[in-house]
Amino acid sequence: MIDLIRPQDVSVNEELTADGGEPSLRRGWLAGLAANPAAPPEVLGRLLAAHPLPDRGGWLAERPLPPAVLEAALAHPAAQVRRRLADNPHLTAKELARLAYDRDRLVRRACAVAAADRGVRLPVDALAALAGDRDTVNRCRALSCPGLPGGLLVRLARDAAPVVRAAAVTRRSWPLLPEEVRTALRADRDPAVRTAVLLARQTERPLPRTLAEYIAESDPRRRERAAAGAPIERRLGEWLLYDDDPWIRRAAAGNPHLPTDLALTLADDPAEQVRLAVSLRADLTEEQRAAIAIPSADGPHPVLAWVAARHGDPVRMRALAGSAHPLVRRSVAAAPELPAEVAAALAEDPDPLVRIALAESCDRAPHGLLVELFTAGPEYDGLAGRPGFALAGLAGLAGDPQPRRRLAALHDPLIAPERVARLTGDPDPAVADAAVRHPRLPLPVLRHLLASEHAPSAAANPGLPVDVMHCLLDLSGAP
Repeated sequence: MIDLIRPQDVSVNEELTADGGEPSLRRGWLAGLAANPAAPPEVLGRLLAAHPLPDRGGWLAERPLPPAVLEAALAHPAAQVRRRLADNPHLTAKELARLAYDRDRLVRRACAVAAADRGVRLPVDALAALAGDRDTVNRCRALSCPGLPGGLLVRLARDAAPVVRAAAVTRRSWPLLPEEVRTALRADRDPAVRTAVLLARQTERPLPRTLAEYIAESDPRRRERAAAGAPIERRLGEWLLYDDDPWIRRAAAGNPHLPTDLALTLADDPAEQVRLAVSLRADLTEEQRAAIAIPSADGPHPVLAWVAARHGDPVRMRALAGSAHPLVRRSVAAAPELPAEVAAALAEDPDPLVRIALAESCDRAPHGLLVELFTAGPEYDGLAGRPGFALAGLAGLAGDPQPRRRLAALHDPLIAPERVARLTGDPDPAVADAAVRHPRLPLPVLRHLLASEHAPSAAANPGLPVDVMHCLLDLSGAP
């Protein structure tokens, strides 16, 4: 192995000073340091004080921030920095709540949106601050925050702004409001509020279950919903088999309440989508399923719910993995954990989407399958993080003529530093960039690349010594 040169053995400052005045280099260093997973709190703190800020602000919204850096970001004069913090999933409810009191209305809004989207229960005083916000949009956003106390809901239902009162009235909130508040809302002077009240007071009529109820139903959407999922009686099921609309027959074919013998009557339906719906029923035997002529199942399809419910049952997974239906096998392949022999068999499946589902979902997907798919294109970059991908031996692909296979070589945990160094000059930009970011890249090579067109990626290398990081910040003028 090459001896990694220690930063104190060389004068990094002397080598970089000549190029340190280049604005593009300075921007590149700052962007790279912001993305560097090994950057310590002191470096992150200096980045927050840099002017201009790093071009890419994602580091504020993606990585866990040390307490001192978080405090600096919360107090940062640029509102955009504080807004980005709201998107950081690593913030605790208490830390996110501090943004509810921010002086910038968009920061407060970002806090409310983040709490609603991530299901974060903010402290009551923060919810009260959002419910009393001077910005009407922010008060509306407060209604979506989980854990909103009844008293704040009443306050918002009595808000001076009609748009807030209308937003406070939903089917979920209406029963929670006191009678005097509901009386006032029914007589509200604003038509939008009265419309919201009418919608909130509507109750869902039961879907038709009997033949008489179905014939009396005039809403075609409710008819289709009844055919698809209502616990219909047998006479109605027999009626639906002969409906002229293939979408109604398709809905009935997938209704789990339709008796199996009636569903199999549709197995010879002239409409392909009807036959497909029958073939995906959970109550069929594999012999019955295989006897149905189904259309090509190209393209993505959702995982079958009844197969997903059996993902933890190795016996059922073994049986269903041998299904003649590709959509059943794809749903099996989507299981996070499968018996080793089932995973091995599905890795050889003739349906490419079965193999893709296995690689993306199952922890036992074979190494060879993961590498094969990874090399097919950048849309499979995520497979490099799957268990079983980064194994010793991948480095043997470093000389492969296919760029994606050379890229895979860099995921060998034992790849020699010399090979990494050679790949920094790869003609494929993705391979070269990955090599420049590789933690096993020799330090002398990395130092040289800091003054090249690869400067951002070199600064993002986790093997970069901390004193070199500070040197780059010095040259960039960061306080």
